[in-house]
Amino acid sequence: MTLLLAADIGGTKSVLAIFDLTGDLRAAPLCQAVYANRDFSGLDALATFFLQQAGVKPEYACLAVAGVVRHGRAAMTNLPWEMSESEIARRFGFKRVWLINDLTAVCASVPFLQGDDYLELQTGAPEPAGVRAVIAPGTGLGEGFLVQVGDQLLARGSEGGHCDFAPIDSTQNELLAWVRRRYPGEPISYEMLCSGMAIPLLYAFFKASGMPESAAIREALEAVVDQTPVIVGGAIDSRTPCPLCTKTMDTFLAILGAEAGNLALKLYSTGGLYIGGGIMPRLVGRLSFAPLLAAFNHKEKMEALMQSIPVRLITRKDAALLGAAGHGRGRVQQ
Repeated sequence: MTLLLAADIGGTKSVLAIFDLTGDLRAAPLCQAVYANRDFSGLDALATFFLQQAGVKPEYACLAVAGVVRHGRAAMTNLPWEMSESEIARRFGFKRVWLINDLTAVCASVPFLQGDDYLELQTGAPEPAGVRAVIAPGTGLGEGFLVQVGDQLLARGSEGGHCDFAPIDSTQNELLAWVRRRYPGEPISYEMLCSGMAIPLLYAFFKASGMPESAAIREALEAVVDQTPVIVGGAIDSRTPCPLCTKTMDTFLAILGAEAGNLALKLYSTGGLYIGGGIMPRLVGRLSFAPLLAAFNHKEKMEALMQSIPVRLITRKDAALLGAAGHGRGRVQQ
C-alpha cells in the first residue's frame, strides 16, 4: 500500500482521511474524521490528533485549504492559520506534501464524479474536452476550473469570489447601496453577498427594507452564533416556510446564478458549470433553483450559449477530500 493523508481544511471544519493510492479512491478511505477548527490551535495540532487516532503513518500528504496557496505556503482566508509544505513534511516525516487551494481540490474531483454524485440542473450540450468551471458557496465563495492539456487534466482554484459584486436588478441595486452604507469605503465582493457568511447579511437587508420577521425565527437567531442554518432552515421548512428567509435564499440563488454565469462566460466553460460547497445540497427538493438558472442564462447576446452549458450541482459531500486524494495520487505518479 501507498498511503496518503488527504484533508479538506475549511473555514469552519476540517475533514481528514487516509487513502490507499493503489486502490479505488471513490471507495471509503482507510479512516476518516471530521473536526471543528475552533477546537485546535492550528494544522499541527489537528493533524497530530488525527494521526494518533488513526494509528498509521502515511508517506504523503495533500491538503486542500480555504485560502491562498503560493510557493508551498498557505494562509487561510477566514481562519488565522498558516502552513508550509516543507515544515509539515519535516514535522510528520512525509516524503512529500502538497498544499492546494480547496477549490483546486473540488475541481480535481470532477473527473471522479459519477451520475449519483451530482444533480443536473440544466442538461445543455457539453463538449467533452471543454473547460469545466466550478463555483462553490460555503463559508466563503470559491471559484475554479478544470482544463484538459494534452492527455492531462489541470485543476486550478482561484480567488474569483473576491471580485467586485455587480447588481443585476433594482433589488440588488438597493442591496449594494445598503451594504455600502453599512461598510463605508470597503469593496463589496461576491463572497460578501453569496456565501454562508453572506446569508445573514441578505436577511438583515430585507428585514431593514420592511419585510416582517417571524417571532420564532427571531428567537432562533438570537440564540445562535451562526445564523445561516436558521435562515436556510426557515426557507426550506415545508410546514411553515418563512417569507423573509425564502426571499433571502431566492436572492442568494440569483446572485450565485449571475456570478456562475460570469465565470462560465469568462472561461468559455462548454464542458459544464459545477456548483459545489455545503449549502446547495441542503436545498435540493426543498427550494426552486429557478432564480439561479434564470440569472445564469440571462447574459445578453450569449443566452443561447449559456443554455448549452450543463449546470450540475455536486451532491457528493466529500468532493474536496476526493479531489485532494486524486491530486495527491497524480503528483505521486508523476
